[in-house]
Amino acid sequence: MTDLRVKGDVTKSRLLDATEHWISEKGFDSVSVRDITGLAKANVAAVNYHFGSRDGLLAAVLDHRMKPLMEMRAANLQALRDDDGVREILKAWSSPLVSIFASSGMSELSYCRVMGRAMDVLASNIFTEASAANRLVDATLLHCMEQRLPSMTQSEISWRLHFATGAMIHLLVHGVTTQADFRLSTAMEFWLDATAQSFAANEGLVERARPAKTPAARRKTKPAAPLRQMAEVVSAVMGADEIVPISLENNAAPAVLEAAATVTTVAESLQIQEKAETQAAKPKEDDGYGELFLF
Repeated sequence: MTDLRVKGDVTKSRLLDATEHWISEKGFDSVSVRDITGLAKANVAAVNYHFGSRDGLLAAVLDHRMKPLMEMRAANLQALRDDDGVREILKAWSSPLVSIFASSGMSELSYCRVMGRAMDVLASNIFTEASAANRLVDATLLHCMEQRLPSMTQSEISWRLHFATGAMIHLLVHGVTTQADFRLSTAMEFWLDATAQSFAANEGLVERARPAKTPAARRKTKPAAPLRQMAEVVSAVMGADEIVPISLENNAAPAVLEAAATVTTVAESLQIQEKAETQAAKPKEDDGYGELFLF
């Protein structure tokens, strides 16, 4: 006699596999019961018997794929050290996608599409339980980022993470169709680099703002963004004890402006200021062409 329990498990497994296939091809919204049962070679009533409804079957797929991901993300974020930076936080959150793929039993194409679409549907709050669990993980991610980025508001960090998540979803769903040599591990490294870079300027400004107590410490301080450096140079020149006319004969004005446009370090800024002060100390001859002032 056939073991009905074993037979039922086989049918249930086929329904789950068929659902994942159609989610990969069409997305959650477009999958029909007949699509699923047709591919699984099962009776339409089997969906209600095993999962209660079509939504119950979709929720089972979502739980099957996303629960391990959320658990690994939460564990990675909890294991972060105090000296870990933004990139380490983002890697802790994103790396489980690559780790889980090895044991997923799916092709890279199907896995990426299913995971991307599953992440997307979590934001819709249709499956309330799964969405609530996902929000807890995202809240932990946001908290970790806030601790490392005191110069940014919670709203600013939240928006950037929102955009980064959208980029990840697009990468998973569409990356495999736009690049013939697509590899998940490589693509996730590109995502990690781009997302970490979007926060890098803020990390640099925070570190730059901290006072350095020794010359050695000042040399190790990260330079500020180029625009801020340019502003420092202009401020240094304009902040001289008196505004000194610069003659057109020695063509000093273009030289100062060119140096300000190409400055990349605070040390160069100080050199330009010293040069301006040296020029101010030199006697100037009246060549009859008038004088050019910086205002």
